[in-house]
Amino acid sequence: MSTLRKKADQRRMRKTRTDNLVGDVTIDDFANTLQIHLRLKKSATNVSNEVEQEATIQEEYQSEWDKMNDETLLNNNTRGRRHRRKSKNPQDNNEDEGINYPLDIWFIISEYIQPEEVGKFARICKSSYYVTTTGKFWFHLYKSYYKFVPNLPERLQPQCMRLHGLRACVIRALHYSYFRTPEGEIQNTAYLRQEDPHSLVKRRCTLMWHHKGKIRWYFYFKLKEVSKTCNRRQNEQCDSKKSEFLQTLEDVAVNPENGCKVLKVCCLKYNLVPPVTGLILQTVSANLMPSFRQHRLQLRFGTLDIASTFTNEIILSDVIGYSILNWWDPAYPHQDTGYTIELPQRELWDI
Repeated sequence: MSTLRKKADQRRMRKTRTDNLVGDVTIDDFANTLQIHLRLKKSATNVSNEVEQEATIQEEYQSEWDKMNDETLLNNNTRGRRHRRKSKNPQDNNEDEGINYPLDIWFIISEYIQPEEVGKFARICKSSYYVTTTGKFWFHLYKSYYKFVPNLPERLQPQCMRLHGLRACVIRALHYSYFRTPEGEIQNTAYLRQEDPHSLVKRRCTLMWHHKGKIRWYFYFKLKEVSKTCNRRQNEQCDSKKSEFLQTLEDVAVNPENGCKVLKVCCLKYNLVPPVTGLILQTVSANLMPSFRQHRLQLRFGTLDIASTFTNEIILSDVIGYSILNWWDPAYPHQDTGYTIELPQRELWDI
């Protein structure tokens, strides 16, 4: 029996050996084996070697992939740092940002700008601002929106338009026709558009006059904005302006009324007022009269803009209304409107 068992075992071993020559190592090779081997079969070792080789190849591939990722990250970081360093320099940003279009394009665009959009167009860039300083722009704007108005002054008519002071003349002409609203709308919104007389404080009175209407008296005070920088530069630029007289004749932006406003006061009776030409308006106050129907307007002038140092005081009683006129307003008393200025007689000051 022993010999038969030995032969059967040998047959089984031969079968298992031939079966395990090719293939992976299975659990049955270890669980049902009759002999304990100190080392693995050649087939199993071959398979394990292949597995180890594949693992090492994968590890090498993974390490190479990680190195490539690290290199790309380093390159991106260096590029980002270089870009940040470039962005810190204002010169590089100015060179890279924006596109400079030729002036011809801006002149073509300016032909489609409406009068109320001129300020926005001038703030786009330096080229658009330059276009608004040329005579071509203002001549085209005047021709596009000019309308005949019966009360239009002769200086603002087409035959009298010239380069000297063209900008101011075109703006005034547009307020006669383009910006003019119906009379009913003016009466309804006149109070809402009324400026506060306190906004005229610290302005210098350059001219004052009055005239009598059919029933009421009208008093006018022309007040100009005082700028210290302009006063300092006036003496320095006198000599240079004399040599540049021909250039000023072609200056489009010349406006002698720039920075000036006129305070127009309507009274029921005449009021005797002292001369305040050349003085600075320090304070303005308005209160009701004892009748509670009219107002009393008090204006204090002095040589300085300090409120406590006034020298002359004007009190206008029976005031029924006032208005502040800008230089572009059609009611502003320009020299070309033929406005008569009546000064007080000497006999009134002797009383």
